[in-house]
Amino acid sequence: MVRVGLFYGGNALSGANLANDVGSGYRFGYFDGDLTFQLLGYTSETTVSMVKTQNVYYGSNVDWSGSGYYDSKTSDIAVGCYHLQLPQTYATFEEASAAAAQYSDGFPAWIDGTYYVRVGSFLDSTSAQAAQASLGLTGATVAGTSGAGISVVKTGTNTVLFQFDSTSGLYLAVKPGRDDTVKAETYFRGYSYFGAFEYRRNGGDITVVNVLSMDDYLQGVIVQEMSPSWPLEALKAQTVCARSYAYGKLQAGKHQSQGFDLCNTTDCQAYVGIATASDNSRRAVEETSGVYLWYNGRVADQAVYSSHNGGASESAVNVWGRDYPYLIGKIDPYEASVVDRISNYNWTVTYTAQELTELLQSKGYGNSTIVDFRVTKTSPTGNAIEITFTDANGRSWSKTREACRTFLGLRSQHYTISGGSGGGYAVNGTGSLSTLNGAYAVDGSGAVSTLTEGQVYAIGGDGVTSQVKPSASAGSSGVFTITGSGWGHGVGMSQWGAYAMAQQGDTYKDILTFYYTGIEVRKP
Repeated sequence: MVRVGLFYGGNALSGANLANDVGSGYRFGYFDGDLTFQLLGYTSETTVSMVKTQNVYYGSNVDWSGSGYYDSKTSDIAVGCYHLQLPQTYATFEEASAAAAQYSDGFPAWIDGTYYVRVGSFLDSTSAQAAQASLGLTGATVAGTSGAGISVVKTGTNTVLFQFDSTSGLYLAVKPGRDDTVKAETYFRGYSYFGAFEYRRNGGDITVVNVLSMDDYLQGVIVQEMSPSWPLEALKAQTVCARSYAYGKLQAGKHQSQGFDLCNTTDCQAYVGIATASDNSRRAVEETSGVYLWYNGRVADQAVYSSHNGGASESAVNVWGRDYPYLIGKIDPYEASVVDRISNYNWTVTYTAQELTELLQSKGYGNSTIVDFRVTKTSPTGNAIEITFTDANGRSWSKTREACRTFLGLRSQHYTISGGSGGGYAVNGTGSLSTLNGAYAVDGSGAVSTLTEGQVYAIGGDGVTSQVKPSASAGSSGVFTITGSGWGHGVGMSQWGAYAMAQQGDTYKDILTFYYTGIEVRKP
């Protein structure tokens, strides 16, 4: 089982609507430490909303499915956080529900392990006390909840169906369907989901978490990362990568303090439920269930991938600075067969010297006019892993690894640079150097010395000594052209390469063993 954060942090919600798609009704409870659902109550309603136990209102906004939702903006439909609590306690949900049914706005509440009956939802204690007198509930008390409390209401109304409050670290869970005979699918914020939902509060808004099996989670991931219409073997390769990568995130516990295992963004893996799943994507998950990438007896949990590598993948150490023995760059012969299907596979970007000058200055570099810009180091597979900028004062700045792509906003590191010629240092009137780094001079006595940028001087025919600076004539007006191919970091599997291999009859294991060096594809 995995817990996927859907709304959390600054995006946490005042209220979260659910609507049945497949299956009907809902069960209320909590997940124990083993993620086993513990039943506390249920309803036959098909649309419910979980709201924080502060004053909230319905209908002031509209969600992605066209339904209103609950927040703090006032409207005519208010769910207040004060209630009248009857003095009796009850052993079961059924007993509490039967007692609550005697009141038009009564509902069962599970408060720290005990069932109560509460009546009404009032915006302030004065209104609750007035209602107590009018209803003749002399034994009732005005009650609220802790900062963890959540009410389940019938969507579009202020009718409370169930209330949950725990001060011992338990959180409300809602499981779609009255039982597990049908695999439920549920709409939430315009998307459909498998699994259950957990709602966490610590005094403020609600963190919404989707709790489901790894394979159900992957149904939603792979259709975000790869078209569900693609060949089955490519989808299977994508599934195994995604499963292995998700395992790594689970083990790392990055989001544990937030109450879930994985987020739903590309920081983990993109996930918006299972609405776009296809027969092929379902088969891809089912036919690889439990299969991971393995290296040296452990799950290869950095099974990264990108859209297309431009003809050569790259080693992780040349992109992120950390070496993974199964993430080694190699020439990729497969993408070439599907280039005509890939939008912007080949691309060109141009920068004038002035644009580069302003770019560096905007990022805090104290440079003068840039007169030279080039790739100064490439990897064995031909990707740029160091680029260098040189200004008119002979000073140079280099960017390495992934910054070769991100610093300039490029699509990949698979590129060359041309143009901007004519700047640099003249050599004996027959050529030029773009930089003095690595250059030497021989004096009249035959001694050899290293030339250092900014520290080289020459005596002119008039006897005047001046610092040697590179020519800025080309740099000030020249254009540098970056010609490349590919999109993404280029490490690991190329998704379009997987497509091409599947098209020519390769299996998902063939695909994975090509892109990941020395791995096994198997179950534990």
